[in-house]
Amino acid sequence: MKRNIALALAMLLLCSLCACAGQQPSAALPSDKESAAAPPESLAETQKNPEASESQTEARTDPEASNLQTEPQAQVKQETKAVSLTLPVMKTEDFVSFQAEENAQEAGLTLQIPADWTEEAGLFYCPWDGAVRKVLEPVCVVKAMDDAQWEQLAHFDLTQPGGETVFLSMTEGVDSNGRDWIQLLGQSWPEGGTIRVWYPCFCFLRDPGGDTAVLTCYLMDPEDQAARAELQEILDSIRLE
Repeated sequence: MKRNIALALAMLLLCSLCACAGQQPSAALPSDKESAAAPPESLAETQKNPEASESQTEARTDPEASNLQTEPQAQVKQETKAVSLTLPVMKTEDFVSFQAEENAQEAGLTLQIPADWTEEAGLFYCPWDGAVRKVLEPVCVVKAMDDAQWEQLAHFDLTQPGGETVFLSMTEGVDSNGRDWIQLLGQSWPEGGTIRVWYPCFCFLRDPGGDTAVLTCYLMDPEDQAARAELQEILDSIRLE
């Protein structure tokens, strides 16, 4: 009898323990609500640090991030050399022929020319560059050319009566030193030699006192802009002494 009562009590105690265990949730398995509410690990990190997310997004979407930007290369400036000359002081009436002054004065002149130009008998030659050939000739200095003469020069026609030279154009301006310049461009056909046609450019550069340097430059191609720019740089470099 006592054994049956003890066995019954043991059964009741076991049932009670099982009931209590069934009412406690498992800590290892989250509920459905907890699974839906918990964000992914990467999203949780994004919410904690939004700036990190923006930088990552820009790195993925910005096309410049994968392209290295290089600075443009500076244009290489042509080397030059200084030339010092002594030119006669002359006068002119037609701007293409010149006569020496009575007292035979001379004037000093310096200029910068490309380093690869060569000099022979007062003429400066550039190397052949394709079809372009340039020859520079410092002619003389005209003293105190006044405004009236300058105005005549601006309307001067280079065309020669014998047809040796035909006038093409006149350009004028102010150089980088504030001096007036005029360039008269013509076309001529030299006798003999291998060159069939020249384009002589008569250059006049006047300083504030009126003293004017006179140069001629023969261009094979008057449309060659690099050659004309080079000539302008030479004119800018001229200094009268």
